[in-house]
Amino acid sequence: MFPPRISIVRFFGSLRLASALLLLAMPALAQRPTGGAPTPGAGQRSNAPSFPTAWEQPVDVLVSVREPSGMPLAGSAIVKLYSPRGAFLTAATQDGSTATFSKIMSGEYDVEVTASGYKTAKEHASVYASGASCTVYVYLHPESETAAANATPATTMTPRMQGEIDKGLDKMRKHQYDIARAQFEKAAKLGPGNPDIQYLLGMLEYTQEHFDGARAKFQAALAIYPWHERSLLSLGELQLRTGDPLGAAETLEKAYQVNGADWRTHWLLANAYVQQKNYEKALPHVTRAVELGKEHGAPAWILLGQIMAGQNKREEAKKAFETVVRSFPNDPAVNEAKLQLAALDRMVVRTAAIPATPVEPALPPLLSAPPVVAHAWAPLDIDSKEYPAVQDVPCSESDLVQKTQTKMMHQLGNFEKFLATEHIEHQDVDSNGIPGPAREKDFNYLIFVQHPRPGMSFLEETRDGSSSLSSFPTSLATRGLAALALSVFDPNYQGDLVYKCEGLGSWRGQAVWRLRFEQRKDMPSRIRIWMNSHGTYAIPLKGRVWIGASSYDVLHIETDLREPVKDLELTRDHLLIDYGPVKFERGGTTLWLPWDAEMFMELRGKRYHHTHTLRNYMLFSVDAGNAIAKPKQDPEQEQ
Repeated sequence: MFPPRISIVRFFGSLRLASALLLLAMPALAQRPTGGAPTPGAGQRSNAPSFPTAWEQPVDVLVSVREPSGMPLAGSAIVKLYSPRGAFLTAATQDGSTATFSKIMSGEYDVEVTASGYKTAKEHASVYASGASCTVYVYLHPESETAAANATPATTMTPRMQGEIDKGLDKMRKHQYDIARAQFEKAAKLGPGNPDIQYLLGMLEYTQEHFDGARAKFQAALAIYPWHERSLLSLGELQLRTGDPLGAAETLEKAYQVNGADWRTHWLLANAYVQQKNYEKALPHVTRAVELGKEHGAPAWILLGQIMAGQNKREEAKKAFETVVRSFPNDPAVNEAKLQLAALDRMVVRTAAIPATPVEPALPPLLSAPPVVAHAWAPLDIDSKEYPAVQDVPCSESDLVQKTQTKMMHQLGNFEKFLATEHIEHQDVDSNGIPGPAREKDFNYLIFVQHPRPGMSFLEETRDGSSSLSSFPTSLATRGLAALALSVFDPNYQGDLVYKCEGLGSWRGQAVWRLRFEQRKDMPSRIRIWMNSHGTYAIPLKGRVWIGASSYDVLHIETDLREPVKDLELTRDHLLIDYGPVKFERGGTTLWLPWDAEMFMELRGKRYHHTHTLRNYMLFSVDAGNAIAKPKQDPEQEQ
């Protein structure tokens, strides 16, 4: 094993701090198994990747066809399994909506699924013979579903558009609603495909209790992007306030299925089911709201107590209300909890000689309007949100980690350089969550894929031909974002991390595995460090990875601090990276590479937002004499 390759970080400006993400600079020593067929030339797909010999046995491929919710498809489907050379086998789904292909060799395949009333689905599958069978999961989407449902919205924010939004938000806080509306409408003309602006217009109407107008604007945002999280949540609460709990439950369940749920989403869902008198469905949601809410969870405890009281579980109800009084002494919900406790005492006296009858819970008042959250300055901590998982599908952490790491190493094995255009933006964020002017710069970004000996690979990056960080637009400089996922799955770091598979779910309409990881407390972090003039600081990480359930490509990753770093006064460090397919001309090669990265930091009481965007990839092949392959089209067009 090579020793860590520590970068020297230059410090400049008043902040005198740089973030050195030594993910590229550390030796990403991923053990590539030996054996199997020779490594293919650039752009070729291997029919028998170099997996361990034990994995080269034929395997039964099971293609499980499912609804967008993850449930098995109710009807039948026809499945085609294509080999790398274009030949294919056909099978129909049988019991459990699964098609079976017997005795298939390990390798890379394409899967096509057709069914009446559904759009044709095409997935890439990496078939690993790690057992007697290999299951591929494919989600089918109804023909009626809009094309935008699985796409990423056009949320490009120009300085002029951002300026109009900021002016509108300022006027909205001052209750100057007509002026705010004019500013937002100017922004909407500049960005007609931006759902965030329609959401803001909806919030403006909602704040004034113009419910029909608010509903129209939220629906306009969802017409642009059907999974827009804040619009779904605000529309769901609006439906609750206007007496449509059935519609609210449908809207909020959609938000939960696609975007996950924090405590407030679960609380709203519990309210929707309570209004329908469906306490069986309400109870698990209010329970999760209590668990996730932490210091914000007083409303959830109130609702839990009311449900318990409504079911004549007075002791449980009393404990819930007493928790509000004891644990949230400064919360407005305390008065409500005391009233509920007094009502319980009166009920005990009144029913002492009379058989008790169930009492319907009185709903706590919803907020008069949702809080105006135009610029949530940072995403929620990964443990403040949960995602639904398919219940009938088992998940093995060790198997998932091994297959994902194998797929990464197989892709990296054939190439020596990636060249891209990198755009970096840095913004300070004020106390209202509004980012300031962007300081930005473009670089020629080159990643070297080093193979010092068989079975070993690591990445090294340069910008404009240099590894120096002094050319960054601010004093916060970063290295190694591109290799974060590689480091998480590097076998040399596996002992540093605890993995937990959270099950089969969805990501932008695709079947995915979700894997949580956390830095062990008895091991110093080697994956992420910060450096400043006072020294080097290991950053304890936790995170979540979204992995293609059939291809084992990393699609998305998010990390947070396991706990604040007191010596740095670093209280928040949220990083997220989106990966996507980049198709190259030579032989139709497709690689999954980083597209965008965002960092949200709270350091010494100040907040920062830092973005990296990679485009215009070029690929250098090991086997083709440094031949360059350019992508067929910009990654944005691949979404």
